[in-house]
Amino acid sequence: MNRGSLPMLTAMIALAACRASEKPADQSAAQPVVADAGPAADLPADVARAVTVARAIEANPAALDSILSAHGLTRAGLDSLMYAIAADSSKAAAYSAALR
Repeated sequence: MNRGSLPMLTAMIALAACRASEKPADQSAAQPVVADAGPAADLPADVARAVTVARAIEANPAALDSILSAHGLTRAGLDSLMYAIAADSSKAAAYSAALR
């Protein structure tokens, strides 16, 4: 994954999260509130992993490859993980909320 891919993936996830919030009011009452998500234990495992990796990369972008290998990922693996999260609106919303 090159540096240009990360902003694109972040934008895709944000777009998916925004689309999830455009549901009619009667449907939103049946869904759990993701914004109040507490510790990472409340997140799906793949979302928690992506959040941990994203925070580590944000803190030290120069160590990208080291961070990925520490979490058992490659650049292609991170791409796959992010696309899988973006494809699921509830995971995308959870990911976006966890990074706020």
